[in-house]
Amino acid sequence: MNEKKLLKRLKAGDTGALSELIGHYSPYVLSICRSIMQHYCSTEDIEEAVSDAFVSLWYSRLNIEQGDLKAYLAAIARNKARSALRKVHMTEPLEDDLFIIADADAERETLQRELCALTREAVDSLGEPDSEIFKRCYFLGQSSEEIGAALKMNGSTVRTRLSRGRTVLKSYFMERGYGCEDTAY
Repeated sequence: MNEKKLLKRLKAGDTGALSELIGHYSPYVLSICRSIMQHYCSTEDIEEAVSDAFVSLWYSRLNIEQGDLKAYLAAIARNKARSALRKVHMTEPLEDDLFIIADADAERETLQRELCALTREAVDSLGEPDSEIFKRCYFLGQSSEEIGAALKMNGSTVRTRLSRGRTVLKSYFMERGYGCEDTAY
């Protein structure tokens, strides 16, 4: 595949070029969307995010610079996946977001509910702005820079607070008898 020629055709409005791009980059876009959405969204939602990414690529094709096609598509895919996550997380309670109950066994379900409640309690115990930072990072999938912009702080400060917070949360779980393999980390 010659990306330069393909991009030229795409910018000219050639739908055949878009079809070729979809054929070539679908697995790549799918892996990006799946890595962000897999624990929170259905397979259909992930596939819809992939489709939305290619639709967005088509409508923004005139903005793509030579040599940036793959990176541009990756950015669109991440944004579509995060947008889908935000829609899910804005309407569902926190405890349903963190853990996936893979087994219908009542004992396992009870443990999962306990861990959900404990995780919510642990994140809330961090206080502000740390609990907000954790919720934005781990529940909404926002980057350090996005969180920093929203909370008016530097991205490196956000990363430092996340690192320190993870240490606090690990201790919080350990003190309550849960090893890290039992938590969402």
